[in-house]
Formats: sequence, C-alpha cells, structure tokens
Amino acid sequence: MRIEQRIQQLYKKLLQLGYYPFQVKSIIHFAIGNSDLESATTADKIKVVNILEDYEKLANNFSLAYSK
Repeated sequence: MRIEQRIQQLYKKLLQLGYYPFQVKSIIHFAIGNSDLESATTADKIKVVNILEDYEKLANNFSLAYSK
C-alpha cells in the first residue's frame, strides 16, 4: 500500500471514530508543520502515518472503554 493511500485510510477511519475533518487536519499540521501533504517529504508522510495510527489506537481504546 502506498503511503498516500494509508494516510487516506487513516483519515477516513478517524472520521468514523468521531473526529471532525478539521481535527484530523490539525493533527497533520501539528505533525509536519503544515496541512499540505502534496508538498510533504516522504519522511513527513511517514511521520503523519505514525501519528494518525497513534490517534486511531487512542480512539479505539476510548471507544472500547466506554462502550461497556
């Protein structure tokens, strides 16, 4: 899977988990200093994937803890 596809997959997953689009864009901005993934380097994109995966885990854990 290409890194851009993984970012889109994580973006959609976070929206399903309850994040708003502006929140995900803010997370991306925090990770690499801007929200423009088109001009991001490969290293920046990897950083975005890692951070979005962390947020996905956090949201999943939150969902599991409060769905009991």
